[in-house]
Amino acid sequence: MNKKLILSIGTLLLSGGAWASQTDSGSFQIDMDGDVDTIQVRADSNPNLRRTNFFTGLNYNEAVFERAPKRSNVRLVYLDGSTRINEHWRIRHVLSEAWLTEGKNQERTDGRVNFTIAPRYEHWVSPKVSWFAEPVYIRGVEASNGLATQELKLKPGVQLTFGQHFISTTGDYQFKWRERYNREDNDNWQAYSADVNYVYRYSPQFNFGISGTYSGTVDNSDYEFRRKNYNVKPFVRLRHYYDITTEVNTTFGREESGQHWVGYDYASISINNNKRITRNLRFVANAQYKEGKRNGPPVGVTDWSGGDKEELQFRVGFNITL
Repeated sequence: MNKKLILSIGTLLLSGGAWASQTDSGSFQIDMDGDVDTIQVRADSNPNLRRTNFFTGLNYNEAVFERAPKRSNVRLVYLDGSTRINEHWRIRHVLSEAWLTEGKNQERTDGRVNFTIAPRYEHWVSPKVSWFAEPVYIRGVEASNGLATQELKLKPGVQLTFGQHFISTTGDYQFKWRERYNREDNDNWQAYSADVNYVYRYSPQFNFGISGTYSGTVDNSDYEFRRKNYNVKPFVRLRHYYDITTEVNTTFGREESGQHWVGYDYASISINNNKRITRNLRFVANAQYKEGKRNGPPVGVTDWSGGDKEELQFRVGFNITL
Protein backbone atom coordinates (compact mmCIF):
# COMPACT_ATOMS: atom_id res chain seq x y z
CA MET A 1 0.00 0.00 0.00
CA ASN A 2 1.27 3.50 -0.79
CA LYS A 3 0.21 7.11 -0.70
CA LYS A 4 -1.43 6.91 -4.16
CA LEU A 5 -3.82 4.24 -2.89
CA ILE A 6 -4.48 6.16 0.33
CA LEU A 7 -5.16 9.32 -1.72
CA SER A 8 -7.56 7.43 -4.01
CA ILE A 9 -9.52 6.10 -1.05
CA GLY A 10 -9.58 9.56 0.52
CA THR A 11 -10.99 11.04 -2.70
CA LEU A 12 -13.73 8.40 -2.67
CA LEU A 13 -14.61 9.23 0.93
CA LEU A 14 -14.74 12.95 0.20
CA SER A 15 -17.15 12.30 -2.68
CA GLY A 16 -19.64 10.57 -0.39
CA GLY A 17 -21.95 13.60 -0.53
CA ALA A 18 -23.21 12.37 -3.88
CA TRP A 19 -25.22 9.73 -1.98
CA ALA A 20 -27.02 12.20 0.27
CA SER A 21 -30.62 11.43 1.25
CA GLN A 22 -33.48 13.86 1.62
CA THR A 23 -34.97 12.13 4.69
CA ASP A 24 -34.84 14.37 7.75
CA SER A 25 -33.92 12.27 10.76
CA GLY A 26 -31.44 12.88 13.57
CA SER A 27 -31.63 9.30 14.82
CA PHE A 28 -29.31 7.81 12.19
CA GLN A 29 -26.07 8.30 14.13
CA ILE A 30 -23.63 5.36 13.90
CA ASP A 31 -21.33 5.35 16.94
CA MET A 32 -17.89 3.76 17.13
CA ASP A 33 -15.51 2.87 19.92
CA GLY A 34 -13.49 6.02 20.64
CA ASP A 35 -16.27 8.59 20.18
CA VAL A 36 -15.43 10.40 23.42
CA ASP A 37 -16.28 13.99 22.47
CA THR A 38 -19.68 13.59 20.83
CA ILE A 39 -22.94 13.97 22.76
CA GLN A 40 -25.65 12.76 20.40
CA VAL A 41 -28.60 12.44 22.77
CA ARG A 42 -29.59 14.18 25.99
CA ALA A 43 -28.79 11.91 28.96
CA ASP A 44 -31.75 10.15 30.58
CA SER A 45 -31.95 10.45 34.37
CA ASN A 46 -33.49 6.96 34.79
CA PRO A 47 -31.26 5.22 37.39
CA ASN A 48 -31.87 1.81 35.78
CA LEU A 49 -30.19 2.73 32.50
CA ARG A 50 -26.64 1.63 31.67
CA ARG A 51 -24.23 4.37 32.73
CA THR A 52 -20.67 3.06 32.26
CA ASN A 53 -19.04 2.37 28.89
CA PHE A 54 -15.38 1.44 28.44
CA PHE A 55 -12.87 -0.32 26.19
CA THR A 56 -10.43 -2.94 27.47
CA GLY A 57 -7.86 -4.61 25.26
CA LEU A 58 -4.50 -4.33 23.51
CA ASN A 59 -2.87 -1.77 21.19
CA TYR A 60 0.20 -2.67 19.09
CA ASN A 61 2.24 -0.23 17.00
CA GLU A 62 5.31 -0.96 14.89
CA ALA A 63 7.35 1.64 13.00
CA VAL A 64 9.98 0.79 10.38
CA PHE A 65 12.44 3.57 9.47
CA GLU A 66 14.50 4.28 6.37
CA ARG A 67 17.81 4.48 8.25
CA ALA A 68 17.16 3.44 11.86
CA PRO A 69 16.11 0.29 13.74
CA LYS A 70 12.42 -0.45 13.96
CA ARG A 71 10.44 0.57 17.03
CA SER A 72 7.46 -1.25 18.50
CA ASN A 73 5.08 -0.32 21.27
CA VAL A 74 2.65 -2.58 23.12
CA ARG A 75 -0.04 -0.92 25.24
CA LEU A 76 -2.34 -2.86 27.52
CA VAL A 77 -5.53 -0.86 28.06
CA TYR A 78 -7.14 -1.80 31.35
CA LEU A 79 -9.89 0.80 31.17
CA ASP A 80 -10.78 3.53 28.64
CA GLY A 81 -14.26 4.97 28.94
CA SER A 82 -16.65 7.05 31.02
CA THR A 83 -19.32 6.82 33.71
CA ARG A 84 -22.52 8.85 33.66
CA ILE A 85 -23.44 10.36 37.06
CA ASN A 86 -26.58 12.31 36.13
CA GLU A 87 -28.06 14.38 33.32
CA HIS A 88 -25.22 16.92 33.40
CA TRP A 89 -22.17 15.11 34.79
CA ARG A 90 -20.00 12.23 33.69
CA ILE A 91 -16.42 11.17 34.46
CA ARG A 92 -13.98 9.91 31.84
CA HIS A 93 -11.31 7.48 33.05
CA VAL A 94 -8.33 5.85 31.37
CA LEU A 95 -5.74 3.44 32.80
CA SER A 96 -3.12 1.76 30.60
CA GLU A 97 0.43 0.41 30.62
CA ALA A 98 2.87 0.47 27.68
CA TRP A 99 6.18 -1.21 26.80
CA LEU A 100 8.60 0.17 24.19
CA THR A 101 11.12 -1.86 22.18
CA GLU A 102 13.73 0.04 20.12
CA GLY A 103 17.41 0.39 19.21
CA LYS A 104 19.93 -1.76 17.38
CA ASN A 105 19.59 -4.55 19.91
CA GLN A 106 15.85 -4.05 20.34
CA GLU A 107 16.07 -3.23 24.02
CA ARG A 108 12.77 -3.23 25.88
CA THR A 109 11.80 -0.45 28.29
CA ASP A 110 9.86 -1.32 31.42
CA GLY A 111 6.17 -0.50 31.39
CA ARG A 112 4.98 3.12 31.37
CA VAL A 113 1.78 3.56 33.37
CA ASN A 114 -0.69 6.17 32.09
CA PHE A 115 -3.67 7.48 34.03
CA THR A 116 -6.36 9.96 32.96
CA ILE A 117 -9.39 11.33 34.78
CA ALA A 118 -11.74 13.99 33.43
CA PRO A 119 -15.02 15.17 35.03
CA ARG A 120 -17.31 16.68 32.38
CA TYR A 121 -20.26 19.04 32.69
CA GLU A 122 -22.59 19.05 29.70
CA HIS A 123 -25.72 21.07 29.04
CA TRP A 124 -28.42 20.99 26.37
CA VAL A 125 -29.50 24.49 25.40
CA SER A 126 -32.12 23.06 23.03
CA PRO A 127 -32.71 19.74 21.21
CA LYS A 128 -30.31 21.03 18.54
CA VAL A 129 -27.55 22.65 20.61
CA SER A 130 -25.40 21.33 23.45
CA TRP A 131 -22.07 22.27 25.02
CA PHE A 132 -19.64 20.79 27.52
CA ALA A 133 -16.63 21.80 29.59
CA GLU A 134 -14.14 19.55 31.37
CA PRO A 135 -10.78 19.66 33.08
CA VAL A 136 -8.57 16.69 32.12
CA TYR A 137 -5.73 15.39 34.27
CA ILE A 138 -3.16 13.01 32.71
CA ARG A 139 -0.19 11.40 34.44
CA GLY A 140 2.44 9.07 33.00
CA VAL A 141 5.20 7.35 34.97
CA GLU A 142 8.26 5.48 33.67
CA ALA A 143 9.83 3.75 36.66
CA SER A 144 12.87 2.53 34.68
CA ASN A 145 14.27 6.03 34.11
CA GLY A 146 12.65 7.97 36.94
CA LEU A 147 10.55 10.10 34.59
CA ALA A 148 7.04 11.37 35.26
CA THR A 149 4.95 13.60 33.01
CA GLN A 150 1.79 15.42 34.01
CA GLU A 151 -0.74 17.31 31.94
CA LEU A 152 -3.75 19.43 32.77
CA LYS A 153 -6.19 20.33 29.99
CA LEU A 154 -9.04 22.79 30.02
CA LYS A 155 -11.40 21.50 27.34
CA PRO A 156 -14.68 23.07 26.09
CA GLY A 157 -16.83 21.88 23.18
CA VAL A 158 -20.02 22.78 21.27
CA GLN A 159 -22.26 20.44 19.25
CA LEU A 160 -24.99 21.29 16.76
CA THR A 161 -27.61 19.00 15.24
CA PHE A 162 -29.69 19.95 12.19
CA GLY A 163 -31.68 16.93 11.11
CA GLN A 164 -29.19 14.57 9.52
CA HIS A 165 -26.32 17.06 9.85
CA PHE A 166 -24.15 16.90 12.96
CA ILE A 167 -21.31 19.35 13.69
CA SER A 168 -19.06 19.37 16.73
CA THR A 169 -16.07 21.50 17.62
CA THR A 170 -13.72 21.20 20.60
CA GLY A 171 -10.61 22.96 21.82
CA ASP A 172 -8.23 22.60 24.72
CA TYR A 173 -5.46 24.48 26.48
CA GLN A 174 -2.75 22.26 27.97
CA PHE A 175 -0.33 22.76 30.84
CA LYS A 176 2.43 20.13 30.80
CA TRP A 177 5.14 19.19 33.30
CA ARG A 178 8.06 16.77 32.95
CA GLU A 179 9.69 15.69 36.20
CA ARG A 180 12.67 13.50 37.03
CA TYR A 181 13.13 11.99 40.42
CA ASN A 182 16.45 13.82 40.97
CA ARG A 183 14.52 17.12 40.51
CA GLU A 184 17.48 18.75 38.72
CA ASP A 185 16.08 19.23 35.21
CA ASN A 186 12.30 19.53 35.38
CA ASP A 187 10.46 21.27 32.56
CA ASN A 188 7.06 22.79 31.86
CA TRP A 189 5.37 24.15 28.74
CA GLN A 190 1.94 24.98 27.34
CA ALA A 191 0.09 23.82 24.23
CA TYR A 192 -3.32 23.96 22.59
CA SER A 193 -5.43 22.12 20.02
CA ALA A 194 -8.72 22.52 18.16
CA ASP A 195 -10.80 20.24 15.97
CA VAL A 196 -13.99 20.33 13.92
CA ASN A 197 -16.06 17.28 13.02
CA TYR A 198 -18.93 17.01 10.51
CA VAL A 199 -21.17 13.96 10.03
CA TYR A 200 -23.96 13.45 7.52
CA ARG A 201 -26.28 10.72 8.81
CA TYR A 202 -27.62 9.37 5.52
CA SER A 203 -29.40 6.38 7.06
CA PRO A 204 -29.13 3.99 10.05
CA GLN A 205 -26.78 1.92 7.87
CA PHE A 206 -24.57 4.65 6.38
CA ASN A 207 -22.91 7.83 7.70
CA PHE A 208 -20.08 9.85 6.19
CA GLY A 209 -18.17 13.01 7.09
CA ILE A 210 -14.88 14.81 7.54
CA SER A 211 -12.87 16.17 10.47
CA GLY A 212 -9.91 18.50 10.82
CA THR A 213 -7.42 19.07 13.65
CA TYR A 214 -4.76 21.66 14.45
CA SER A 215 -2.46 21.64 17.47
CA GLY A 216 0.59 23.61 18.55
CA THR A 217 2.63 25.06 21.40
CA VAL A 218 2.14 28.52 22.89
CA ASP A 219 5.80 29.52 23.22
CA ASN A 220 7.57 28.69 19.96
CA SER A 221 10.82 30.27 21.10
CA ASP A 222 11.69 27.08 23.01
CA TYR A 223 13.08 24.79 20.30
CA GLU A 224 12.99 21.67 22.49
CA PHE A 225 9.24 21.68 23.07
CA ARG A 226 7.66 23.57 20.20
CA ARG A 227 5.34 21.49 18.02
CA LYS A 228 2.58 21.85 15.46
CA ASN A 229 0.43 19.27 13.76
CA TYR A 230 -2.51 19.64 11.39
CA ASN A 231 -4.54 17.11 9.43
CA VAL A 232 -7.81 16.38 7.68
CA LYS A 233 -9.70 13.07 7.85
CA PRO A 234 -12.60 12.03 5.60
CA PHE A 235 -14.48 8.90 6.72
CA VAL A 236 -17.46 6.63 6.09
CA ARG A 237 -19.31 4.43 8.57
CA LEU A 238 -21.38 1.37 7.70
CA ARG A 239 -23.68 -0.86 9.74
CA HIS A 240 -23.85 -4.09 7.76
CA TYR A 241 -23.84 -7.88 7.94
CA TYR A 242 -24.10 -9.77 11.25
CA ASP A 243 -24.57 -6.51 13.21
CA ILE A 244 -21.03 -5.34 12.40
CA THR A 245 -20.22 -1.60 12.29
CA THR A 246 -17.23 -0.52 10.17
CA GLU A 247 -15.48 2.82 9.71
CA VAL A 248 -12.99 3.45 6.90
CA ASN A 249 -11.03 6.69 7.14
CA THR A 250 -7.96 8.28 5.60
CA THR A 251 -5.86 10.99 7.25
CA PHE A 252 -3.57 13.49 5.52
CA GLY A 253 -1.43 15.76 7.65
CA ARG A 254 1.88 17.38 8.55
CA GLU A 255 3.79 17.48 11.84
CA GLU A 256 6.72 19.80 12.58
CA SER A 257 8.98 20.53 15.55
CA GLY A 258 12.43 21.69 16.61
CA GLN A 259 14.62 24.63 15.66
CA HIS A 260 14.05 24.27 11.91
CA TRP A 261 10.42 23.09 11.98
CA VAL A 262 11.26 19.71 10.50
CA GLY A 263 8.99 16.66 10.65
CA TYR A 264 6.79 14.50 8.45
CA ASP A 265 4.10 14.74 5.81
CA TYR A 266 1.95 11.73 6.60
CA ALA A 267 -0.98 9.78 5.21
CA SER A 268 -2.83 6.84 6.74
CA ILE A 269 -5.75 4.52 6.17
CA SER A 270 -7.71 2.92 9.00
CA ILE A 271 -10.36 0.20 9.08
CA ASN A 272 -12.21 0.07 12.41
CA ASN A 273 -14.78 -2.60 13.29
CA ASN A 274 -17.27 -3.22 16.09
CA LYS A 275 -19.22 -6.47 16.35
CA ARG A 276 -22.09 -6.60 18.82
CA ILE A 277 -22.08 -9.85 20.80
CA THR A 278 -24.66 -9.06 23.49
CA ARG A 279 -26.53 -6.00 24.70
CA ASN A 280 -23.57 -5.16 26.94
CA LEU A 281 -20.60 -6.41 24.92
CA ARG A 282 -19.02 -5.50 21.58
CA PHE A 283 -15.85 -6.92 20.02
CA VAL A 284 -13.45 -4.27 18.66
CA ALA A 285 -10.86 -4.91 15.90
CA ASN A 286 -9.07 -1.94 14.29
CA ALA A 287 -6.11 -1.72 11.90
CA GLN A 288 -4.13 1.23 10.51
CA TYR A 289 -1.35 1.68 7.96
CA LYS A 290 0.57 4.97 7.94
CA GLU A 291 3.35 6.44 5.79
CA GLY A 292 5.53 9.37 6.83
CA LYS A 293 7.71 11.32 4.37
CA ARG A 294 10.53 13.10 6.20
CA ASN A 295 10.94 16.86 5.77
CA GLY A 296 14.55 17.38 6.77
CA PRO A 297 16.39 20.50 8.00
CA PRO A 298 18.06 23.06 5.69
CA VAL A 299 21.11 22.10 3.67
CA GLY A 300 24.18 21.86 5.88
CA VAL A 301 22.25 20.86 9.01
CA THR A 302 22.44 17.21 10.04
CA ASP A 303 19.15 15.31 10.21
CA TRP A 304 19.39 12.97 13.19
CA SER A 305 16.06 11.28 12.50
CA GLY A 306 15.50 7.82 11.06
CA GLY A 307 14.22 9.24 7.77
CA ASP A 308 11.01 8.13 6.08
CA LYS A 309 8.91 5.65 8.03
CA GLU A 310 6.03 3.21 7.73
CA GLU A 311 3.78 2.22 10.62
CA LEU A 312 1.29 -0.52 11.38
CA GLN A 313 -1.12 -0.29 14.29
CA PHE A 314 -3.66 -2.77 15.65
CA ARG A 315 -6.29 -2.42 18.38
CA VAL A 316 -8.17 -5.48 19.65
CA GLY A 317 -10.44 -5.86 22.65
CA PHE A 318 -13.96 -5.42 23.98
CA ASN A 319 -16.26 -2.47 24.52
CA ILE A 320 -18.31 -3.09 27.67
CA THR A 321 -21.48 -1.27 28.74
CA LEU A 322 -22.82 -1.57 32.29
